[in-house]
Amino acid sequence: MSSSKEIHTLKPKLWIVTELFYPDQTSTSFIVSKIADKMMEKYDVNVITDSSLYQENKFSDDPIFSIDEGIKVIRVKSKKRDKNNLIQRTMKIVSLSIKLARILFKNISKGEKVFIVTNPALLLVFLSWVKKIKRFHLYVLVHDVFPENTLPSGILKSEKSFTYKFISSIFNRAYSNTDSLIVLGRDMKEIVESKIRNTKNKPSIHILENWGDIDKIKPSSVTPDILKERHNEKSITIQYAGNIGRLQGLENFLQLFSVSRNKHLYFDLWGNGALTDSLKNWVNEHELSDRVQFHGSYSREDQCDILNSADISIVTLSKGMYGLGVPSKTYNILASGKPVLFIGDLNSEIALLVKENNIGYCFSPDDEKGITDFLNNLTVDSLYELEVKGRNARVLAEEQYSEQIILARYIELV
Repeated sequence: MSSSKEIHTLKPKLWIVTELFYPDQTSTSFIVSKIADKMMEKYDVNVITDSSLYQENKFSDDPIFSIDEGIKVIRVKSKKRDKNNLIQRTMKIVSLSIKLARILFKNISKGEKVFIVTNPALLLVFLSWVKKIKRFHLYVLVHDVFPENTLPSGILKSEKSFTYKFISSIFNRAYSNTDSLIVLGRDMKEIVESKIRNTKNKPSIHILENWGDIDKIKPSSVTPDILKERHNEKSITIQYAGNIGRLQGLENFLQLFSVSRNKHLYFDLWGNGALTDSLKNWVNEHELSDRVQFHGSYSREDQCDILNSADISIVTLSKGMYGLGVPSKTYNILASGKPVLFIGDLNSEIALLVKENNIGYCFSPDDEKGITDFLNNLTVDSLYELEVKGRNARVLAEEQYSEQIILARYIELV
């Protein structure tokens, strides 16, 4: 009779190559680490990742989640750089992509499977080249569509420029040289399909959405004190929790928030990012600091309490982001039983999700009147409607977007 150790060694190898991995606390790290953990049921999992952490587990001595000790992790050394500095971040992307690809090249065997996420961006390009030599099977989880996402962020100015066209042609070929592409929504599938439309190879494209942590993030049975105080003063709390970066469009929402005549609204922002300081300065200049409050970074272990300290949670994507990203924060908002205020393209995945399931409200970034009218009409009399949509959100998370459901689809696909 074979021992469990012998059985384990008979499993085929799966290589996961990623910039972010456990114990890093970012959402990408959490998602990839959970996928790796699930894949241990089927594969001998080997991970190649960065040695430095993007966001260290500095809030607690104990990690909020754990992974199978049998996962073999190879960490490559890289210099710590400022993630909010574009030049330093670009240097990190180039150097780390080369190092990760080199380690895989040395260790991979013909016919084995490789799973990557689109961070760092150049990793996809390098591994599509390595694949031609090493003949492995390549699965790509598309979190960000590059270089299309450089346009709304302002990094590249025009899709007609030579630089953009050149980079785009390289990445389109890289996408086509994969075996399977995993996208996060219907809009992203459309964009990725357009990237490989004119290429010779046509990899399969599958939609696997992100999930909500329905076990650790649940609706609070008791109204948090901060909401009790604000409800007593007839006020409603809108919350943003996540990266305060260039692609979220938060500056536009803040401008409309300031225009709103409704003085019974609070806007709480949790998190940090490249635009944090400039948004803080803007709020101070417009004397909004009594109603707009920045709370800084938070740990995953605090996420349930934070998400429950709002009446409605906002998810925003700047103009031009159609199909280029599906905010993972949405699914934990659903788990917390809070309604979603989505501002972005009305045909994007989150907008469709909200409209199809009656879990919140949707506005185009251009609909300034619609957004300001919504803010002006948001009062404590809206609480019952918000609670109904929030209950719908929790049910949706349990029935369609739990970790168990989504990870089962991953292990079936790869």
